[in-house]
Amino acid sequence: MIERVLLLAENRYARLILIGLMVLSLQTTVFNDMRPFGVCLQVMVLLAASAGLARGSDVGAIAGFIIGLLYDLVLTTPMGLCAAVFAIVGYLAGVGQSLVYEPTWWTRMLLGSIASAIGMILLPIVSTVTGATGILNARVLFVALIVGLFNAVLSVPAERLCRWALTEPAVVR
Repeated sequence: MIERVLLLAENRYARLILIGLMVLSLQTTVFNDMRPFGVCLQVMVLLAASAGLARGSDVGAIAGFIIGLLYDLVLTTPMGLCAAVFAIVGYLAGVGQSLVYEPTWWTRMLLGSIASAIGMILLPIVSTVTGATGILNARVLFVALIVGLFNAVLSVPAERLCRWALTEPAVVR
């Protein structure tokens, strides 16, 4: 029994799901009520972008999809909408990180901010494609700006958290 728990703890995506559930609880409680300039801050998209920054585009896309599915479980949007958008966000953050020669803390901060803003622009676009009306307007750019600025502040600690969670276990032979 203990061996199974240890094997589960060694799986990087299992660790990501546990962290995602903790961040989801913060998203639906604290950050749902914290609305600077009338904008709900989005830390789930930050987690998806940070996964891409931490481990590259492929792992970022998978992690973004998992994080998006967790977020879809509590939203009233069609299932898979956030998963698709967050997979794109994780992939783009990983690609952006690979284009920087020697990433520093401020480049990771900038890339996390840009990836978060892109995600906040993509969400209403994809929602409109699925049939939602009245959500694609000029306010989307303002929301993307505020979320991007806020996520820039938290991107370095979130990236370190994702770097730990998505570390491959050492193979002992």
